Amino acid sequence: MAIFSQLDELTRIDFRNYNYTTPNRCVPYTLPKYIEDKLHQLMCDLNLNTGSIDLIFTESDKYYFLEVNPVGMFSPMTWPLNYHIEKDIALHLNKVAGNHET
Repeated sequence: MAIFSQLDELTRIDFRNYNYTTPNRCVPYTLPKYIEDKLHQLMCDLNLNTGSIDLIFTESDKYYFLEVNPVGMFSPMTWPLNYHIEKDIALHLNKVAGNHET
């Protein structure tokens, strides 16, 4: 998800200083393959199979890695974009457990 937080003084430094009057624009976003590949390699190097990754994309088209939260926080993506990630996780866990009924 891309969060357009830079034009709001309240969220410019940290989007968690949420502006309830004028919410930030949040849109689905697909990373370029080369960035996705680098992040996948990082997760393998860190021996992590899940996590939330924070990046900054600049006006000069550069990506900056901020952090990976190994606990993974996906609810901020679920409600504004209707991703329903928890449903996908539940279906995956059900499949891994050997119960193929959905």
